[in-house]
Amino acid sequence: MSGTEPAAPLRRWSWWHLVLIASLALNLLFGGFAVSRYFFHPVPARTTSTSFLNLVPPKFFADLDRPRREELVGTVRASREKFRTGRQASRKLAEDVAGALETTPYDEARLRAALDSFTRNGTDLIAIGGQAALELIARLSPEERVKLAQRIRDRAQGAKRK
Repeated sequence: MSGTEPAAPLRRWSWWHLVLIASLALNLLFGGFAVSRYFFHPVPARTTSTSFLNLVPPKFFADLDRPRREELVGTVRASREKFRTGRQASRKLAEDVAGALETTPYDEARLRAALDSFTRNGTDLIAIGGQAALELIARLSPEERVKLAQRIRDRAQGAKRK
């Protein structure tokens, strides 16, 4: 053999190689999401808002077919304006509490009054949510009530595990 062998041809990167690498990266990204979802618990359901959804888990609605779900959600839409008004009142009342905290000299009576108003409004919102839940539950079939009961239990058990 002679000392001068032909040089290996240079590999050229075509756009097809770039597409394959990008596809692999996206597959790995989504695979990572799927694996992390399997190993880590999902974010707990939001339970701080005062609405009927505190009692009726959103997963219950996922169990229903679309027309039935829309029908049942429509029954609670009548309460939407009451909730909106109550939440707006909660924000205003929270500002009243903040104002009472800033007073100089400290006025405990003003703070107590502001906190009492805030608490009463929260109780009113919970009552509205309870009424909305009653209206929804009254429209459920016996099978749907059993499904709802199971979803409520599942949610309660999930809260105990955490």
